[in-house]
Amino acid sequence: MRLRLVPAVLAVAGSVLGMMVAGCADPSGTTPVRAGAAVETAPAPTPTAGGRRADGVVQTAGCAFATTTPAMEISGTPQPENQNRLDEVANRLNPVASSRFPDVYASVELVQIRDRILVRRKPSASFDAWVLRDFARDCVEIVDARYSIVELGARADRISADMAYWRSRGVQINMIGPRPDKGDIEVGVPDVDKAKKLLPAYYGPGVPLEIVKAEPVTF
Repeated sequence: MRLRLVPAVLAVAGSVLGMMVAGCADPSGTTPVRAGAAVETAPAPTPTAGGRRADGVVQTAGCAFATTTPAMEISGTPQPENQNRLDEVANRLNPVASSRFPDVYASVELVQIRDRILVRRKPSASFDAWVLRDFARDCVEIVDARYSIVELGARADRISADMAYWRSRGVQINMIGPRPDKGDIEVGVPDVDKAKKLLPAYYGPGVPLEIVKAEPVTF
């Protein structure tokens, strides 16, 4: 069984802080296409000059110029053409958001097919004002999160610290994964029914647990 730290940055669809014992989601969230091929995607709500849209999403002024982009090829392998540029935006945003807004910031995700990054945070006027000002030239969308990455990480860390206790109770925890997009902690165990009876009652209110089946990973 392996133990791996989940970073607070780049949910990249996932994703994001805490301890993961097994499992890893595909971070790209994109489907490679041929160079120059058109990309079909559902249209986004009509953008504004920057601010809150009618659907409640906050977006920067740069989203007025964001477009879907074709893929490029590296050594014959299709790659998103905007990968490096979006990475750069996310890497500028994440450390500042984590240090200045730890109580509200949840995650940042690359949405390559729509040429933008998606930021999750608990509602915060000051956070939104910072993003709208400092990232006005980039396309950043801001959506609500139920919990910050600090809250998710604290719950994940507590479960991780209790793994020996749960093993003594016959509950083998093989995966712990904070999910900012869902606002919960995914906990993987072999016996789902038993864990569902014990873990939520033990940890009480706060960040909820999503108990899923996960067998140990061995190498």
